[in-house]
Amino acid sequence: MEITLARFVHALRSADVPVSPAETLDGLAVVRQVGVEDPSLLRDALALTLAKTREEKARFAECFERFFHQLAFQQPPKRTLIRHVDREQVLQVLAEAASARLQEVVSAILHSDRSQLAWLVEQQAQRVDIGAMSSLRDKSRIVAALIQGLELPELDALLERSEIRDDAELASLLRYLRQYVQEQVRSYVDQQYALRVDASGKRAILDAALRSNLDQLPPGYYHEVDRVVRKLAERLASQHRRRRKRSQRGVLDLKRTLRENIAYDGALFQLHWRQKRQEPSTVYVICDLSNSVSRIARFLLLFLYNLSDVLPNLRTFAFSNRLGEISRLFAEQGMERAVEEAMFVWGKGTTDYGRALVDLRDLVHQELDNRSTLIFLGDGRGNYFDARVDVMRSLSQRVKQVFWLNPEDREAWGEGDSLMRSYAPFCLRVDTCRHLQDIERFADRLLTVTR
Repeated sequence: MEITLARFVHALRSADVPVSPAETLDGLAVVRQVGVEDPSLLRDALALTLAKTREEKARFAECFERFFHQLAFQQPPKRTLIRHVDREQVLQVLAEAASARLQEVVSAILHSDRSQLAWLVEQQAQRVDIGAMSSLRDKSRIVAALIQGLELPELDALLERSEIRDDAELASLLRYLRQYVQEQVRSYVDQQYALRVDASGKRAILDAALRSNLDQLPPGYYHEVDRVVRKLAERLASQHRRRRKRSQRGVLDLKRTLRENIAYDGALFQLHWRQKRQEPSTVYVICDLSNSVSRIARFLLLFLYNLSDVLPNLRTFAFSNRLGEISRLFAEQGMERAVEEAMFVWGKGTTDYGRALVDLRDLVHQELDNRSTLIFLGDGRGNYFDARVDVMRSLSQRVKQVFWLNPEDREAWGEGDSLMRSYAPFCLRVDTCRHLQDIERFADRLLTVTR
């Protein structure tokens, strides 16, 4: 049971359910207490011990079901095909020309003994070290090794014999047995791969998303990537809370410290610091929600709003041609729903950066000051409308700093209807932003320069 529980904990960690060594020992104590006779009781007891949050409990339940129903040959063979054959005749033919292992496999199939089949596969799986499987290449190798270990290639040799070819019914049965065993072995290895390598079923594409462009991510995986975004934002926020706590402590006020500690014979028990008051700043995020940028904008907004407790005052705006503020949506509806509604309302028009800049000036020009930061996210492609560089210049002159995040490479900024060459001189930094790491890196820099 210790080995089984250790494998189950490994599967949980692969499914993004964090389980510490101490919790593993607690889980082992639970198993010894409740036993394994009642699966529902075992599942509920382990869930109380190993899963903490609601999301973790949901992933735990899915992983538990998959882990303890992972045996091979879950699908029964076709009875209609086996019913009309003489089992003893088939076994007699195999006894004359096949190995003992293949005879055992075929006999178990003919007698519908799937437990014996599953046990044979488990034995072979341990021999080929299925627990070391870590990639798709390993999966193909282990499938081939299991098929070889069950002596299945001998069926190919039997089918080449003339007396087998002349018996159409027997040849058909042997071909079906070969196909059936291959399918069940592949299914078993797929289950093992999911539990050991990709228990969530989506880790591979998530890893690919972190390395590739976010605008190529299928919408069906947004929820999983959102969870990654929250984790990254939480880690970054924790780091900056510690930095801010140290920076806000100020400079040691030596005179006051000595004065307050006279009663302790000069021992410095109470330290006093000179603190410099900082005025709160405001960050204005302006996102192009046209089709070419909308997916990246989605993850940028989610990332920034997950930093709300360490980021200064945050106001968000969206546009494709006309621009509007969407800060209220985040306050009232939550992040995911607000992003979807903002894209639906503001992402339909033909992109016009000049018109959007004019709208931004009309909305916030009087509120901008030297404590404000403007962040633009967009590819800068304005469909040959007027760029209104004069408005961009006016906005940049009123604020502390302007950042621009662009999903396109710098080499493309001067091509076609791109306006980046016109806007770049008024920005403190213009960075390429296509990956989740780009968003994380920018957020880290933003927290540093705005605190």
